[in-house]
Amino acid sequence: MALARAAARTRQNTLARWRRRLTLTLLTVALLAFTLIVIIPFIWMLLMSVRTTGEILNDPYGLPKTIRWQNYVKLLFDPSIRFYRYFINSVLVTTFALILTIFLATFGGYGFGRRRYEFKFRGTLFTMLLFGLMLPRQILYIPQFTMMSRYGLLNTRWSLVLVYTAMAMPVSTYLMATYFSQLPSELEDAARIDGCSDLGTFWRVMLPLARPALSTVILLNFLSFWNELLLAITMVTKPDLRTLPSAMMMFVGEHGSDYAMAAASLVTAMLPVLILYLILSDKFIEGLTAGAVKG
Repeated sequence: MALARAAARTRQNTLARWRRRLTLTLLTVALLAFTLIVIIPFIWMLLMSVRTTGEILNDPYGLPKTIRWQNYVKLLFDPSIRFYRYFINSVLVTTFALILTIFLATFGGYGFGRRRYEFKFRGTLFTMLLFGLMLPRQILYIPQFTMMSRYGLLNTRWSLVLVYTAMAMPVSTYLMATYFSQLPSELEDAARIDGCSDLGTFWRVMLPLARPALSTVILLNFLSFWNELLLAITMVTKPDLRTLPSAMMMFVGEHGSDYAMAAASLVTAMLPVLILYLILSDKFIEGLTAGAVKG
């Protein structure tokens, strides 16, 4: 009987190992297939950026006969394109919108996330803020355009900065409040014993501990602001103030298209996002998983 039980356990363990291996293999194949689906368009775009438009039209999926780095040189330094001007516009709009969003979201998240800051209608205000997450952005475009027109901010960078900040506030404040709520209150007590004011406690103790959530807010909003198109072409119609997404549209038109330059502009516009993600990737993942486990 003992031998039979041992043999049965051995068979069960063997079957369990094979099930785990099969599951791991299938999961690996699925992840590899998904990775290829995501990466192949980027590789194709990169190859298109070093070809001519004629080559692309004759053989869209072919390899470049000659690598043409001249496309990037023309894109960045040709005075008739002035791509650097649009790049600077995007940098200015994204930077100021990020600074304003981080400033408001960190203070707002700290106030909503720490229980010691109890004030009237605190829960109601936070609920109303979260309600902004459920509203489709498209229904806000007409009111936002009307407001910017009344304030005389159309065709200025500030219109994009203010609208981007307003649209980013609900999710940014929610992420910061969720992270701040998990930090132990003993840290604040120790800071107050050491003589820190409320602002000093926030700046010297709590905000450095919230760097993962802050990195998540920075990266998500940078990606959103940098790639936004519809508001950029609605609020700003002056060519000199165009941002990158709206400027890249000029390479593809009704009467002619320069696909090589369009691909080169896409690769160039993608680089800042890629670099920022590589810098903040560890903190970004930690910030996204904050609140998943409580204990």
